[in-house]
Amino acid sequence: MKNKMENKRNDGCVCRKRGSAKLYLDFYYNKRRVVKTTGFDDTPENREQAQKILDGIIQKIAEGKFVFAKAFPGASEREKAYHAKFEGWTYRPEPSDITFETYVGEWKDTVWTSFRSETKKDDYEQALDDWLVPYFGDKTFEDLTGTELQIFIGQLRWRSGKNKGKPLSGSRVRNILIPLRAIWRSARSKYRWHHLEDPFEFVKDEKAVPRKKAKKPLVFRFHEWQNVLVHMDSFYRPMAEIMVMTGMIGSEMAGLRRQDIGDQSITVINSVVPRRKKKEKLEKEELKNDYRTGRCIPITSALRSRLDDVLARHDGDYVFTMKDGSRFCQNRFRQGAWETAFRRASMPQRHPYTTRHTFAAWSLTLRMDPGRLVKLMGHNTKKMIYEVYGDYVEGLEDDLMSILSYFGKDFVAQKRRELFALSLLDGESYGESQHVGLRNQS
Repeated sequence: MKNKMENKRNDGCVCRKRGSAKLYLDFYYNKRRVVKTTGFDDTPENREQAQKILDGIIQKIAEGKFVFAKAFPGASEREKAYHAKFEGWTYRPEPSDITFETYVGEWKDTVWTSFRSETKKDDYEQALDDWLVPYFGDKTFEDLTGTELQIFIGQLRWRSGKNKGKPLSGSRVRNILIPLRAIWRSARSKYRWHHLEDPFEFVKDEKAVPRKKAKKPLVFRFHEWQNVLVHMDSFYRPMAEIMVMTGMIGSEMAGLRRQDIGDQSITVINSVVPRRKKKEKLEKEELKNDYRTGRCIPITSALRSRLDDVLARHDGDYVFTMKDGSRFCQNRFRQGAWETAFRRASMPQRHPYTTRHTFAAWSLTLRMDPGRLVKLMGHNTKKMIYEVYGDYVEGLEDDLMSILSYFGKDFVAQKRRELFALSLLDGESYGESQHVGLRNQS
């Protein structure tokens, strides 16, 4: 009696997969089992037709005339390359043979998994899932022309939030194009499509991506910063002050451990960043760049008092926590205590990253040696210091005395060019007395 699911022959069979109503060809070729759908529904007529196709394949295999890639153009590129090797030729598909989505699958299994940075993986995956595969998925690499890329860029819009329907910013567009360019170059290199015109050069020539407008980073004037602190939840106030006194960013704050705090300095080596596509946080002993990792920030008297406040609250390994006792989360801090303080103070909202810019600008106002500031900030050259923060020094001159009192005498290095600033300070440190006053406010 013939098996209901299979019509077997010695060299292969026509069968159905469990749970499928379609007929499949099942045979062995080049020491590997091959199972491919015919697309036919299981009817007697279709079984007969499928058997004829299988018989033809078996005959060509016996005669040495079978070409796998030609028989199954929809097979994976890896399968085609494997069988081509046994067939005595090198499989090199044309750009018109491979869809973007097909190559992305293989690229993620090989190149993407080799990325050391989990943040980079998340960024690439988000761009692929949200923007690139939905648009380019069924298009071949031959279709990925400069004109097509220009059309893609032109239709990019915010999908939610206050900017819904508006074009994405130039920087956001560039971030989406980074993985697209990486995948396009990977495919061109792998298949040696040297003749393929670079669509990104076309877009560059046509200036299709909105030019990024250089913006000077915002910096707090001293009275503005005091206004924010007065209106901030007292639980989070010392954390905000530590950020402005060290230049540390939210991910570094989240990763700071007790063991990283010594008698004389803080060693910044750890960070915790939220993963966009997953409900988890990634902890890593590497920062944004090698220059930021392992930098030492001297602990001044003013900084020590804030650290002691925070450390006295609990005995956990991580220095900073949320008010509910959970680990510090930069997004919750920004959306909660930080933005609330600005609303209460009737001030325009600013990002917590402003504290890092403020630390740099205030340090230059106090005539800190730029070489020292480069090390404290984790930059690799003085160029960033001069070009980004240099213009703020003149505007902050009126705040010099207040900044110096707030940071304390021991903040400024004992160098000849900085001695004049120390001579301005006399009596009790403003930072110490001010901190006590703010601590008593809710």
